[in-house]
Amino acid sequence: MADAFPIPIADVILTLTELFRHKGNTAVVELLENANAEADLVNFDNWDGGTYTWALRLAVPVSLFAHAEAGLPNLEKELLAKLGYIGRTNPNHSLSEVTIAPIAPGAATIGARLRPSERQVRRLWPAKRFRLFVSHVSAHRVAVGQLKEALASRGITAFVAHDDIEPSLEWQAEIELGLRSMHALAAVLTPDFHASNWTDHELGWALGRGLMVFPVIYGAVPYGLAGKFQGVPGDFRNPGKTADGILRALLANEQTHPEMRRCLVPAFCASTSYVMSLALSKVLLKLGDVTAEEVAMIRQSCVENKNIVDAYTVPTAMFEKFGKPPEPAAAASLDEDVPF
Repeated sequence: MADAFPIPIADVILTLTELFRHKGNTAVVELLENANAEADLVNFDNWDGGTYTWALRLAVPVSLFAHAEAGLPNLEKELLAKLGYIGRTNPNHSLSEVTIAPIAPGAATIGARLRPSERQVRRLWPAKRFRLFVSHVSAHRVAVGQLKEALASRGITAFVAHDDIEPSLEWQAEIELGLRSMHALAAVLTPDFHASNWTDHELGWALGRGLMVFPVIYGAVPYGLAGKFQGVPGDFRNPGKTADGILRALLANEQTHPEMRRCLVPAFCASTSYVMSLALSKVLLKLGDVTAEEVAMIRQSCVENKNIVDAYTVPTAMFEKFGKPPEPAAAASLDEDVPF
């Protein structure tokens, strides 16, 4: 007889949190992020090798409980419905109920342990960049490192374990931090990908959080649950072309478009090279939902950022699309300053 829930309870809460985050339900997200959770075994039957029925117990801070109390029965039913996937993926296990109760002030919560702090996130990822975890086999780390550089020129920060983990830091903890704070995952599907001890775990983590997985095809076919996602052609000889394909895929997908979209203008304005200026300008010129504030930022960067100014045709094309910045007001003449 099993004495443990078939899925780590932390992963269950992360999955629920991301599902409600994508729905824009910030109240439930806050509740889940601050919940202490456990699974109680409420029934066991020997039939068919043993069937297990569980109840999910959520304890939340008193302030959040009080705010949500009036709608708790409906919320508990909605959470139970969302967790139906557990029975589908683990046929001998099912959830029969979800209950939410208040927790004493000061008690430790599972959300506090799972949610990366702002300091942790900023140490691993630069601000205003799309966070892409790149799952790959270590034998291809040189080629993946080149892809990482190409992605950086397109406003995308790639977490590549072999490059991004300092020797003084605990290896597995850093990978988990990257998985907990990423916006999406790119799977570098080489023929040896499935044989790795780590890649399938990384894929599973992304899928469990409800995040997008982008298979980058390098001679292998997407498999398992990742097989439902549209693949991006990969070419180790041309990392720039592959990076362009990943960027297009991120913008084309409705789940990743908003975050990738938010990162484009800040990345262009802070461009550090001709390649970066050219690559991002091509995307911005085709973008249809640029705000007035972003237009002003683009115009100004085309006269202030040397890496854009010197990028040949880039400023001209951007001015044609978005217009030039207003001329500075002319200084008053000496005659105008004389009071007589």
